[in-house]
Amino acid sequence: MDRKKLLTVLVLLGALGLSACLPYHLKTPGKESPITVLGELSGQSVEEIVEAEIIISRGKHSYTKVVPVFNNEFEASLEIPVGEWDLSVFLVDAGGKVQYQSKTKTLHAKGGQPEILEIILRPAASSVHVNIELADYLFAEQVMRARIHFDGDIYEITRENSDEPMAAEIEVAPGSYEFKIELYTESFRIGDRLGPDSWQVIQVLPREDLNINWTPPKEELSVVGRVELLLAAPANLNADPSELGVHLSWDPVLEEGVEGYLIFVQTDAFERFQILTPTPIQDTSFLCTWEEGETPANPIYTVAAVSKSGLVGYYAPPLEIGP
Repeated sequence: MDRKKLLTVLVLLGALGLSACLPYHLKTPGKESPITVLGELSGQSVEEIVEAEIIISRGKHSYTKVVPVFNNEFEASLEIPVGEWDLSVFLVDAGGKVQYQSKTKTLHAKGGQPEILEIILRPAASSVHVNIELADYLFAEQVMRARIHFDGDIYEITRENSDEPMAAEIEVAPGSYEFKIELYTESFRIGDRLGPDSWQVIQVLPREDLNINWTPPKEELSVVGRVELLLAAPANLNADPSELGVHLSWDPVLEEGVEGYLIFVQTDAFERFQILTPTPIQDTSFLCTWEEGETPANPIYTVAAVSKSGLVGYYAPPLEIGP
């Protein structure tokens, strides 16, 4: 059977005040409306359909009319009370299993001339068994909730403790679906979500019992570490003011892994040091210049070595330059 096949059923409903869409004869308008359901099946393997169930319902009240299917056609006539009713159609095979079903349509029965209502029957829902495998998941004990996405429909799973399985049985119509699963901890708030999942396309065939064993996406991580000590502070920091600026010099730090040096200045005792060389310099001297009129009164300078991994070492003892 072609799983994408749709069947169309025409429902002829006598309705007072509605314009006639098909020729129809009413004997006596009254408190009940005649309704005729006509169906024609086409496609592969439709000979397995043996009867049609037409269900009229409203709230907790319902009525079912069962009619046989001959030569891939069926017809059912009944009178329903005036009012608003829901109509559903199911096509059943010889084993009593629903093969096609319609979405619920609402009828407004007022008594009178007929109205045509088109009902689309799709292959009956298939069972999808979703099992979430958490055995090798890092946060397996924290997972208490899951959301299963089939296109825009969301199905939620909850459990009381980590010993309970995370599984669900879902009835969906055959077709192609965009599918993903999201795991949560204490609630379904975004802050309790354990990372996103990527969308996948799955195929659900007619009358299929589909089993999906899903494991959370993960990536193998290798961590390699080494111990790195802070570099020693540069010794013998000197400052030599001149008309060109302040010439700073210091002794080199004779340790492995020195990338360069950073120069810092503090122009206000109530503010932090500012870095003068965002990129480490290789030399052990630096000329600090200021724009005319911006020379601070009593700047304080210091210098620190930087490792190849970017770790800043100890500061040299700060050196204040007087007026």
